[in-house]
Amino acid sequence: MRVRASVLIFTTSLLLTRLVHSQHESRHKRMVSGTDVEPWEVPYQASVRLIEADRHVGSGAILNVRHVISQASFIYKLMRQFPQQQLSTLARIRVGQLELKSQPNDQFRPIRSCTFHPEFDFELAQNDVALLRTASEIEFNLLVQPIGLRRGPIPDGSIVRYTDWGADKLTATQEDFKEKLQQMNAQAISNDQCKQLLGAWDLQDFLYESRVCIYTNGIGSVCTGNVGGPLVMLEDGKPQLVGVMTYVYRACNASVPGGFERLWNHYDWVTKTSTIDYKYGNFAQKCRVVRNVASQLQQTSRKVAERLRMAAKDSN
Repeated sequence: MRVRASVLIFTTSLLLTRLVHSQHESRHKRMVSGTDVEPWEVPYQASVRLIEADRHVGSGAILNVRHVISQASFIYKLMRQFPQQQLSTLARIRVGQLELKSQPNDQFRPIRSCTFHPEFDFELAQNDVALLRTASEIEFNLLVQPIGLRRGPIPDGSIVRYTDWGADKLTATQEDFKEKLQQMNAQAISNDQCKQLLGAWDLQDFLYESRVCIYTNGIGSVCTGNVGGPLVMLEDGKPQLVGVMTYVYRACNASVPGGFERLWNHYDWVTKTSTIDYKYGNFAQKCRVVRNVASQLQQTSRKVAERLRMAAKDSN
């Protein structure tokens, strides 16, 4: 039995309604017209938070017991804002919680290190992905699970889901963010189609090869405060991570596509950099955790499948 992020059987649900993105000058935008997430729907979601203020500064997705994947730009900017502090003393990772505000029994993990993509360019927001390694193992349970990384491209027109804590106005503070994690559906479109849509604002040159565009055709958008959130598609009932939020072309404008760092371009780098040697770990204990989580998930799988069928029916 191999214990890795991908081993945990995870059946989630319901792709919802909308998303898009915003002004190229800002990488800190959030969500309009999102809907609340149920506790069991996105157990891979992570929040990167300032330690002293316990304030959410960015999102990520759990890859395995020691790694969270996120956007490189906001971490780079955060470290530049506090040059005298190590990231490990500045921020930490919270998992298993949908509320914006932390609770006394939340699971926090210290950050041991951050690895930027070797070709990351902050000014251009290219190859905008980073891996955060925790100082101690993330404890998996029904509400805390890893997500598998999609190996290849997603078909044009695929329905994808984006999740984050979102404000619904252009200029917002932390007090304006949603109290509960939001989710939104969109359609993945080709880069050629994305360039055509961005041409109306003369933004087509900001679409790089390593981005995947999503489009809601006026239904919803990303607004203030959003960075690093996971973009996910379901295949055979299982979630696959396809991107992380990186770039918004026009804030709060639901008629403009949004750009995510498409992770299948970086599959080899991500998998190699996030590899864990379990040789010295408590293998028997990890196997018990996997079995327990799988058993819990089986109890909810019928409910999840039914909601997925209803969502697909509604989208048609």
